[in-house]
Amino acid sequence: MDLSNKVAIVTGSGRGIGAAIALKLAEVGATVVINDVGDMGPAEAVAGEIRKMGQQSLVVPADVSDSSEVARMVETVTGNYGKVDILVNNAGITRDQLIMRMSDDDWDQVLSVNL
Repeated sequence: MDLSNKVAIVTGSGRGIGAAIALKLAEVGATVVINDVGDMGPAEAVAGEIRKMGQQSLVVPADVSDSSEVARMVETVTGNYGKVDILVNNAGITRDQLIMRMSDDDWDQVLSVNL
């Protein structure tokens, strides 16, 4: 697979599965935008690994449950690269409880991020 000249956004790619997806996309030629929220240290590390491969990478923090932050992320990406070809919606959270014990806020947050 050759993804040269393709621009990918991978949400939640500062660690774990998202980081692995981002690295694989870069390995096959894509420019990869690393998205996460909170501590950006791990996201910067993933972007650094991608740059070591000779690919372009940009870290764009954004809370995917907030549509204005997502719009800002897309504007940043298109401003830097002119397009978005690939979107991997990897971001997700859990609140490990029985549903009857979950607060409304926890339920809302899980749905907002995961959907």
